[in-house]
Amino acid sequence: MTSSSKGPLLLIDGDQFLYKACIAVEQEVRWDSENHVLFSNEEDAYKTATAGIRKVMEALGASEAWLAFTKSESFRKGLYEPYKSNRAAVRKPMCFVEVRERLEKDFPSKDYDGLEADDILGIWATKGLDRDTIIVSDDKDLKTIPGKLYRQGELLSISPDGADYNWMFQTLIGDTADGYPGCPGTGPKTAEKLLHQAIDGPGSMQITPTMIPYIWPVVVKAYEKAGLDEDDALVQARCARILRSEDWDTETKRIKLWTPKGTSTSS
Repeated sequence: MTSSSKGPLLLIDGDQFLYKACIAVEQEVRWDSENHVLFSNEEDAYKTATAGIRKVMEALGASEAWLAFTKSESFRKGLYEPYKSNRAAVRKPMCFVEVRERLEKDFPSKDYDGLEADDILGIWATKGLDRDTIIVSDDKDLKTIPGKLYRQGELLSISPDGADYNWMFQTLIGDTADGYPGCPGTGPKTAEKLLHQAIDGPGSMQITPTMIPYIWPVVVKAYEKAGLDEDDALVQARCARILRSEDWDTETKRIKLWTPKGTSTSS
């Protein structure tokens, strides 16, 4: 997908707008104390979703948007079986499939087997498109992708080193919403302390785009202190890593799992 349109290209989390719109228009009727009916209107859900997308396009001065959707179970499930198992019983809202099909006709859209919408956004944002791009998502996971992110009404600019810091921070603390635990006993304050000691401590480099070789050994040591090993840390890092263009083979449509390089702990 290419474009010569003026203004930024918005890379939008289609799942987010779709889900929120379909939930918003659901209505409940209680016939009596025992009988309740839940219903929805596809057209209302569709209009709510498109209105939300158009509103953010107007706010950011964009004339074009691409939508990313989740197609199937995440590849992370194969790395860590409990991944998002806490969401297994959560139903999709009514009209979800029908509204998604309509959005896919209205906007350039993509989905791939094994990838979440977040991964597609990360790949798009880091593939070197010939125009200004802005990711639009409320998911904090997208703070691990370098570039511009419009989140909860705020436009953020995330540097490559900042993205890597956020990724390693997530690797340490885990994500209860996504169902991976991180390093046992490591909360946000401890994670910040460990990472900044690696970045700013005696004999270490200041934060740079190549900071991972300096931070990864610290992450591994935290896992070892908790009675685990580097393999455990690597599984959590792969769960926390939103894919970037370097992690995706566009020809074969296969994932290239991240492997630590240039560190004292990597093989």
